[in-house]
Amino acid sequence: MKCASIFSQKRQFTRLTEILFSFLLEPKETDRLLQQLSEFAGENGMSAGPLKNLMKSVLLIPHGALKKNLTPDQIKEDLLTLGLSEDKADYFLKQWSVHYPILSRLAVGHTLMVNQLIDMEWKFGVTVGTSELHKVGNIFLQLKLVIRKGNSTENVYMELTLPQFYNFLHEMERAKASMDCFS
Repeated sequence: MKCASIFSQKRQFTRLTEILFSFLLEPKETDRLLQQLSEFAGENGMSAGPLKNLMKSVLLIPHGALKKNLTPDQIKEDLLTLGLSEDKADYFLKQWSVHYPILSRLAVGHTLMVNQLIDMEWKFGVTVGTSELHKVGNIFLQLKLVIRKGNSTENVYMELTLPQFYNFLHEMERAKASMDCFS
């Protein structure tokens, strides 16, 4: 009887892990996730409500691992600390290693789409008159950035000195080089 129970638990864990990674790969499929969890609960004589709440908590593990760029050893340590058995932690990590490249690409894509730059206007200027003599002749750049935030856009205005502009340009080049590595 004990062997059958262990086998059943392992099968349940395997199926829940499959459901979890299926959702992580297509996070907009919330209805499908809820349907799969309801079916799983029915097949295993469980209540669907607590199972759905449990899955919400379990989703924090891969999201946190992606956000903090955890190594497989760190994830395993966390899973063991949370009380998962060694073989279940190993199975989860096996699935993690299979799906990690796609999950990390999705996370980067989601991060980059949160505040997407739609348009930019700029003007260079030179200070020709001011009450502060040392500021006369300073070069500046005025930027208007149009950023998409969800379904709306926002205008962000900036004024940079020439050294600040060069620093900004350098950071943008570094960001572009990082993004080129992912494509």
